[in-house]
Amino acid sequence: MLKKFKLNIAQFLLNKKNKNTVRKVKAIGLDKAIEIGIIYDATNRMEYEAVKKLTNYLIEERKKVATLGYINSKKGSELMSPHLHYRYFDNNNLSRLMIPKGNEVDKFIATPFQILIDLTMSDCFPNKYITTLSVSRFKVGSSGDYRDEACDLTIALKENKSIDQLILQIKHYLKMINAN
Repeated sequence: MLKKFKLNIAQFLLNKKNKNTVRKVKAIGLDKAIEIGIIYDATNRMEYEAVKKLTNYLIEERKKVATLGYINSKKGSELMSPHLHYRYFDNNNLSRLMIPKGNEVDKFIATPFQILIDLTMSDCFPNKYITTLSVSRFKVGSSGDYRDEACDLTIALKENKSIDQLILQIKHYLKMINAN
């Protein structure tokens, strides 16, 4: 009950802060995007491996990629150390209200990625906070939970609700967009 109360307060603070967030929304295709941000749940090893594959694909396509993974643990920074394209935050980087804080989080939110891809597969308040407040031009994620409100393009996964299927669909639809 206390956790639910804290999340309600955090949601109120997020809504208040989001009203002051200014961003220019512009749909952009994968071909024309240069800077891409990826947020995901790094707690799950399978999801982390899928993000690595996507990141490598985007780098091969000559994209500038930054990822931010949330590790649901107090010892997350011990499990994975940041390197080139991969940054992490864990429960040590959360306030008592589950609001993410720290340089990596602030920098990621403030970076105006042309595309922000939210690969979070379940409801995760820290990632919700970051995706909602991100100043990215075009936000993409799976439909459901917070992403319906935070993302500009959501993809419904009917049968195969895996991160691999989500990535496949995101790549497909982003290649179809030819915005100038």
